[in-house]
Formats: sequence, C-alpha cells, structure tokens
Amino acid sequence: MTEVEETLRRTLGQAAEQAPGLPALLPQRLERIHRRRRQRARIALAAAAVVLVGSGATAFLRGGDTITAVPAAGPDVEAPAEQVEKVWPEAVRKVSAKAPDGAPWRPETFIDDRTLLMGAQGGRSGTTDAVYAYDLDSGTPRKIADVPAPEGTVGSNGFAVGGGQVVWWTGRKDSVAQLWTVPVDGGTPKIVADQRLDPADDGSGIDELAVVNDKIVFSLYTGGVFTVPLGGGTVEPVQGGAGMHLLAWPWIGTPGRGGEPHGMPYARIQNVETGETRTAVTKPGEELRLCGVTICLGRTADGTTFFRHRDGSSQKDVPGSVNSAYQPVQDRFYVSVYGSAGKPTEGVGLYDLDTGKSGDLRIPGEGNSIMLPSMESTGRMFSYTLGDDLYLIDLSKIR
Repeated sequence: MTEVEETLRRTLGQAAEQAPGLPALLPQRLERIHRRRRQRARIALAAAAVVLVGSGATAFLRGGDTITAVPAAGPDVEAPAEQVEKVWPEAVRKVSAKAPDGAPWRPETFIDDRTLLMGAQGGRSGTTDAVYAYDLDSGTPRKIADVPAPEGTVGSNGFAVGGGQVVWWTGRKDSVAQLWTVPVDGGTPKIVADQRLDPADDGSGIDELAVVNDKIVFSLYTGGVFTVPLGGGTVEPVQGGAGMHLLAWPWIGTPGRGGEPHGMPYARIQNVETGETRTAVTKPGEELRLCGVTICLGRTADGTTFFRHRDGSSQKDVPGSVNSAYQPVQDRFYVSVYGSAGKPTEGVGLYDLDTGKSGDLRIPGEGNSIMLPSMESTGRMFSYTLGDDLYLIDLSKIR
C-alpha cells in the first residue's frame, strides 16, 4: 500500500468509526466495485503525465499507475536562471502537439536514433488509438498501425520497440492482459499472449514491459516477472522473479512502484543474468524516496536533500527540496518543481547533477498543482506540451 493509499485508509477508517453501521454485505459489494474501477483507472492512468498536487505529490506514471506522495513544501528551491532552450539549445526540439488526424501526440519510445514511436491519443480515457514512426530530422510522421480495442478492452499501455516490432499490452474487463505486436514497418497488430490477472489483487495489470533478445519481458503490478517469445508462445516466469518487478533489464526488484507490500520502491534489486544483488543503504534518521539501478534520492535527518549511490557512496547534496516522481535519468538529470516554501508551485526545472546547470521548462502552475514532463521508456527524452507545441528534450544531446 502506498503512502497516499495508507493516508486515505487511515482517514476513512477514522470516519468509519463515527459513521452509522452499513447494511449487511454492502461493504463487500462496495469493495468489488472499487476493485473493478481501480483496475480501469490504473490502466488508463498509466499513460498519464505526472501531477504534483498541494502539499504532496500524486504521480500518475506511464508504464504503471504508480502513486507516490512526496513533500511539496520545504526549503526554497531556486528557479533556473534561463529557459531550457537557451541552456541546452542542441537538446530542445519543438514540434506540433497534434497527430495528422488532430489527436494529441505522445512520445512513447525511440525506434532508432532519429525516429520516435509516437502515440496518437484518442477519446478512450486518453489511451493510444494509433502509433506512428516520427522522423525527428524531417518532422514527417508515418502511420504504423491503428491500435485495436476489441470489446471489453479497458485501455492500451506500455509501448516498447525491439526485434523490428512494436509491443504493448491492453487490459480487459475480465482481468486478462493481452500482449500485442505489430512490425515497425507497418502491418496488422496481433495478440502474442494472454496473461491472466488475479482479480482478488485488483487485476491491475502490467507495471513494466520491455523487449529483450527477441522476447517480451514484463512484470505484474502485483509482482512476478515473466517472458514470452516476441513471435508468440507460452508465458514463462523468470527464475528468481517471483514477487519481483522489472526495473531496467536485467535488473528486477522489490517492492514495485506501488510500494507493495511496504517500503520504498526497488529498495532491493537483483541482476537476473549475473545474480548480483544491491540493497539501498539508509543511514540513521534518513529517508530514501526514489532509487534507480545506481542512484537514490533521499533526505538526511537535518532536512538536506541528496543524491547518492545505492551503496551509500558518492553523496551529492542539493539545495532545497527535490519534488519529483522520477529517479535521476542516466544517473545525471532530474526534473523538479521549484518555488518558495509554503507557497503555490511556480514552475518546473530540468537539473544536471554533473554540471550544476539547470533550465526552466516554463510549465505554469495551476494553484497548488503542476504538471511534470513525461519521460519515455528508454530514459533518453523528456516531453511536455505547451499550447499547440510539443517540446522534446533529448538528453543524449547534452554533453
């Protein structure tokens, strides 16, 4: 259970103690309805951006419905002095925010060094209706395929590329996740495997998905890492993957992004190819918030924010609070809300741990909430929309 969910549980529990009794069996019926709605919400929110709200942050992340609470009030966070396109002009690209049919674009992942897989977001809770290959040099989109939505489909999610195929999954109302592929060159999408979900655990679907060595690798929100041949076949559990979650192949870990059963996501990780394990080191009085394969974000007992290696070495303190739902990308870049303690959020900056440089993304706050940029699945690009423009920040261009 996440911190947000735990807070809600306690609050509702206290209210329930003072409320009149419910009719017999009504709580069970309400719980079943809640689970079904939660399953649909998780799949739909998996394609959403991150939203920081009020004195905490609720993060709806692509690839799974991670919900994370982080403090938004704390020491002042200094705003970047210049706009991001002035700090790193070689990395920032501005394109139309609309697909050829007028639907909003969403960068999903890279097909190759110069081509993005773009999703056209439709009316079904913002899920992807079609996928395109977008040439970054010419700005030309090429439609790959429409994304099928058979009757009973809740939404599409988790787009990845590998072995000449585009891969994704869809959820169904009957607690089944279906894995799909279509050739990058275009063609007819096909289902390569079904994965039964446990409705007793909300049937919430797949939290991470990748293509590795002609196999689809994925993990379930409720735990367990699996593979299936890219061309179709039997879903097989990964050795040592029971209860674990895909982080970045070959690394898997626990808890997952939802923090189940309790604790910081990916506190312990394991390399399934070498057997190496890594556990995030926490010193007395500290709190770790986020960890990737190498770097963790945390706060000391005296309130100092830091980034450091999992083993406790190479600590780098940073001024103010870091309000984000992403671990540092490429062990170097992070995004954070900036502003003054106790006041409405002011904006979002991109920060470079190696050089100390930062750039203002010019994303406006709306009262006590603000939208963070999305990060595509390879960790190479941040993207966000301002008006009719889609901004792409290619981190590989920053030296």
